[in-house]
Amino acid sequence: MGVRSRITLAIVVATISTSVLSGPAWAETATQAATEQSAQSQQFANTVYNGYRASRLLGSAVFSLKGEYLGAVRNVILADDGQIASVLVEGFRTKDEPEFISRIPFDRVLRPLHEGAIVADFSDLRSREYGLFVDPDQAQTEPHEFSVSKVIGDYARLQAGQGYGYVSDLVFDSGGKLAAVVISREASAGGGTYAFPYPGQTGRWSPKLSYYGLPYVTAEQANKAGLRLDMKEFQNS
Repeated sequence: MGVRSRITLAIVVATISTSVLSGPAWAETATQAATEQSAQSQQFANTVYNGYRASRLLGSAVFSLKGEYLGAVRNVILADDGQIASVLVEGFRTKDEPEFISRIPFDRVLRPLHEGAIVADFSDLRSREYGLFVDPDQAQTEPHEFSVSKVIGDYARLQAGQGYGYVSDLVFDSGGKLAAVVISREASAGGGTYAFPYPGQTGRWSPKLSYYGLPYVTAEQANKAGLRLDMKEFQNS
């Protein structure tokens, strides 16, 4: 059966299934069906293989426009919708001052990003403007945020609580928005690494939890919905 036929069949099955449901159950199933369709699309596959991985961004060297080394990326802060809000940069030690951490707005980072190094349009990481913590007076207007370190390495669980694997990476599109959550399964569960579209908001899953929640009830549903990655192609992308 060709890819187009499989996608058509999945849509028909999802339509028949959701027609007998109502209320919250219907809404959840509809969301799951939409996620499945997007995961199987060529556009999503292109984004995953051509996107920028969090594992590459972490540890990247940060340079000024003049080529001065400013530090290294230690964490990445995301808004609720998955957009990179800022990067946390660990500055280098000088003769007179110790190491320090600065929070750099992502709109100050030049794109496209390059593996192992990024360039930012500023030169003074020690400026008060780049403090680690958001000004309390502005905190009320800040969107809900979470860091990639709160997601990568977490166990991935299904809606009924069963373990599915662990989050091994995140993929961002060219605009710095979270496009996919990459989950690796243990061998006893069938193995393989799958990419799932980020739903656009944290929703029922919270970064405060010790796991990443997938919107599927069974492993079979998740397997069919996710994009199974060709790891050689993914790692070389």
